[in-house]
Amino acid sequence: MDAKRYFGLALVVVTLALVAGLTFLGRDHQTRVFTVDFRQGHTLSDDSDVAIARIATLMSRQPRYQAVVVGHSGTRGDDSANLELSRERAAVVSRQLIDDGIDEDRIDVHGLGGDDPLPRGDDEGERRYQQRLARVEVELNYR
Repeated sequence: MDAKRYFGLALVVVTLALVAGLTFLGRDHQTRVFTVDFRQGHTLSDDSDVAIARIATLMSRQPRYQAVVVGHSGTRGDDSANLELSRERAAVVSRQLIDDGIDEDRIDVHGLGGDDPLPRGDDEGERRYQQRLARVEVELNYR
């Protein structure tokens, strides 16, 4: 193989390696959003431990991630009680992240009550809709 072809091939290989590397690294810098569901009140659903463990693992692997933990509630009932419930839900998730080794300085906790509901499905009953609103959203931001 002559020098020009060798150089051209080497340039293509290096370019592909750089693109692949930057694509891989860029995934850790993306904002990620996770939903943690609750059965009722501030009791986590059965699969929520897995979601929280995944969030904790990502934060452990990438120390520049900051978590914004936002609790939500249903839209029925007393607004102040819903706001308090949403704050309690966010605190439950935050405490579990801290128990999993995440520094509390990397976690911002908020509650919105029923002020930011999800859109309701066309054929979704009221009870199912209200259950779906019982959640915490965790947004991981790269800082």
